[in-house]
Amino acid sequence: MAHVPDILTAEQFRRDRLDLFWWFVCERQTIWHKRVVEHRPPPWTDNLVMQRERFTNMYRELDPGTQYVIREILERDAPKPDKIFNVMLYRLIGRAETHAAVGFQWLDRFDPAALERGLKRLRDEEGKPPFTAAYMVSAYASMGSRDKIENVVKLFTLLHASFDGFYARIAAATHPSQVYTILASAHGFGNFLAYQVLVDLLYPLDVYDGRPLLPFSHNDWSAAGPGARRGIRMLLRDDATDARGSRPDDLTVMRWLREHQRAEFTRLGLDFPYLRDTSGMERELSLANIQNCLCEFHKFVKIGEGTGRGRRKFAAEAARTL
Repeated sequence: MAHVPDILTAEQFRRDRLDLFWWFVCERQTIWHKRVVEHRPPPWTDNLVMQRERFTNMYRELDPGTQYVIREILERDAPKPDKIFNVMLYRLIGRAETHAAVGFQWLDRFDPAALERGLKRLRDEEGKPPFTAAYMVSAYASMGSRDKIENVVKLFTLLHASFDGFYARIAAATHPSQVYTILASAHGFGNFLAYQVLVDLLYPLDVYDGRPLLPFSHNDWSAAGPGARRGIRMLLRDDATDARGSRPDDLTVMRWLREHQRAEFTRLGLDFPYLRDTSGMERELSLANIQNCLCEFHKFVKIGEGTGRGRRKFAAEAARTL
């Protein structure tokens, strides 16, 4: 992606919060590097909050759920529409174990009854939760049943019936924001799930010779979710303005952070452990990753202030203060 001339300057940020943001991003990625690459025993950080609470990886592609999507859905030898349908199903379910149990759903032989049986078997016979607890999944009561599984199956039955036209609209899109809007228009999705699906569809894939399923990249555009917007508000000064004299919009702030990450790590003397591609080249945090970093940063600050809490905790380790 070519450099975008700045319409925002560092002076528009709260310097203390900006410094803390880059420290947090570096520390979280360093935790991953110590644990996975260096195979060190815990604790991997001296920070009490980061010892006790779970934060997603700064590179979203390191998360197990994303790795499942890439490996088991996107890299599969299957038509592109089938892959999109399955990514949507997976992200709504939110559990790799569930999608693996019901299997890849082929559009030309989609069987709603079989999908419903598979989901109910997990819940009723095996005692396993079919859906994630990491984020709220609607019960879709408007689909007519009091059983969430039945409603979700009805939802995907409707989506399947119109999927040819749905995919045609995606294939005709000329910008990732258009794809986002199309995905969000699907019943039961909305902005959060639509963005998660969009990010999945833009990972480079071996099956397409290093290109993503759609002709866009993670650096073309991003939609700030609620947590990221709160993180942005933490970073900006109350009187912050851009070169146009306006309050900086979310995308402008995220682009500034992406464009200046190396300079900021250098300024602060932080040795950020970049991921590397197969040739050994460092991979900077993408715009999509920056969006995720902002969300996790907001959570980190609120927990540290005692006004927020995480959803899951690490096993207790001997704690050391900073």
